[in-house]
Amino acid sequence: MTSTAPFKRTMLATLVLSLALSGCTTTASQTESSGDAAPQTDASEAQAPQSDTRIATTPLTGEAFYTLLLAEIATNRGDYGSAAQLYSRLDRQYDDLEVAQRATALNQVVGNYDAMGEHAGHWLRLEPENAEGWQALTIASLANADQVTASRALNQWLTLDPDAEIEVALAGISTLAADQQERLLPVLAEAEANHPENSSIGFANAQLLSTLGQYEQGLEVIRANRAQQDSPEKGLLEFRLHLELNDIEQARTVISDLAERYPNNSQVATTFAGFAYADSDTNKTETLESLFNRFPNEPVIARAFARESFDNEDYDTAEVLFERLINSEFSDEAHYFLGRISRINRVPEEAAQRFLSVEAPPYLVSALAELSEVWQDSRPTDVQEALHQARQDYPAQSPVLWRIEADLFRRLGNTDQAMAVYGQALSAHPGDTSLLYDQALMAANLGQYELLEENLTEVLEQEPDNASALNALGYTWADRNMNLDQAKRYIDRALEQQPDDPAIQDSKGWVEYRLGNLEEAERWLRRSLESMESDEVAAHLAAVLWEQDKQEEAQRWLDQAFSWNSNSPTARNIIETLDIDR
Repeated sequence: MTSTAPFKRTMLATLVLSLALSGCTTTASQTESSGDAAPQTDASEAQAPQSDTRIATTPLTGEAFYTLLLAEIATNRGDYGSAAQLYSRLDRQYDDLEVAQRATALNQVVGNYDAMGEHAGHWLRLEPENAEGWQALTIASLANADQVTASRALNQWLTLDPDAEIEVALAGISTLAADQQERLLPVLAEAEANHPENSSIGFANAQLLSTLGQYEQGLEVIRANRAQQDSPEKGLLEFRLHLELNDIEQARTVISDLAERYPNNSQVATTFAGFAYADSDTNKTETLESLFNRFPNEPVIARAFARESFDNEDYDTAEVLFERLINSEFSDEAHYFLGRISRINRVPEEAAQRFLSVEAPPYLVSALAELSEVWQDSRPTDVQEALHQARQDYPAQSPVLWRIEADLFRRLGNTDQAMAVYGQALSAHPGDTSLLYDQALMAANLGQYELLEENLTEVLEQEPDNASALNALGYTWADRNMNLDQAKRYIDRALEQQPDDPAIQDSKGWVEYRLGNLEEAERWLRRSLESMESDEVAAHLAAVLWEQDKQEEAQRWLDQAFSWNSNSPTARNIIETLDIDR
């Protein structure tokens, strides 16, 4: 998670949108200048407010009015980059207060903090005692890591507005390097020393420390700051800091307390909902239901409660909640889960239409995978068409969409078509490791071991530590009783990365069996079976036990293998190879 707090107040909100077009014109009482542009000052030359530093305004010319009109049209269209350039041009030519304000605000919106500082300096020459002007200069100078100007501007802003919420001043620092951000800490410390009555300085300091990854220091500061003057935003920052420090218990305490203290704060409620859904707390269903009852129109809360209901197999509640989300930003997610509910309720065509209603990743891929199962027998061609269209619309998802198509034909038992799909996919995406790996597994089932080795070797050339490829190739060699020393090395490398993977543990046991290390083989196979019910592993263990003259237990594990899979090919092969009488 990112630790930088969202800044909701921007200069655009406080200034640009409040300025009328007519406010950028001069009045009839203004005296026309000689025609030369008035001299401008840069941000560092902005002085403390003194009446003798005020610049006389100058009237706009006819050409300037045309530029102003273009700038307003650009602003209304949301083309803030063009609007910022046009207002900047005007502000460099004329001494008009509201043009300077607009130029300042628009340059903040587009992230041009050099220009923002320049125009804020001009604004303050025109109106030295305007607190918002000093706020703008503070934002710009902090964003430019200009400590000297930032310190002076922040002090002047707080002098004019002692209750200012100065955390907004950090709005532009996210693009600064960490060392530049760190150099801003003394600016805040000096401001706090000069204005101890303003509690928002400590809040800003805690936010900056959080941005720098200094979570423990930030936590210490925000706790002290909350004791001075609390707010929901400050509590949420403390909550996030506890999460960053992986102190889940304390994070839970903080967010629960915030929800009780600020029961009508939607930001607290939505944050609590997201945390509650991810949390392991046994009361999370009740928590989410309570939050939803208080904020039924908050999509984030409805979504969390819907997902929790689905996970709890309360499909009736989940369906009602997901229906509410159809017209929200979670529309795709809602259609996807409604499709899954329709499948559970055995309404396949309704499920298919839900899956087809999902428009974009990430849920599009999952929806098409579900659709391929719903229509695999009745409408496989339509599934192919949907996958083809998705590959055109979202090229970045193409490899996984090819894999879904290949798996469709695998399930239908058409392995030739599945292999042909992999061929098409690899022609479009040569060297894609996921496609190479999947094709290799299918090649193993078809006995095409040369292709399997070729593919997995290519995967390992690109990704030498790919545990799945190491295990698959190592196991294949062990199962074929060849290249056993290299097979063991590959499987051991896979185990180093995923020591608790029962499939790799099975491979380890099987290669040790092939090498004649029966006790070691038995140990690894028993360990695998502790976490995975597999007829293949049970059959492997039976073979190891049989070779150790433990025939009775070997027979029991063979029985277990057939109970898990009545047609277990591995168990049948073991019986035939070892000539076990059953």
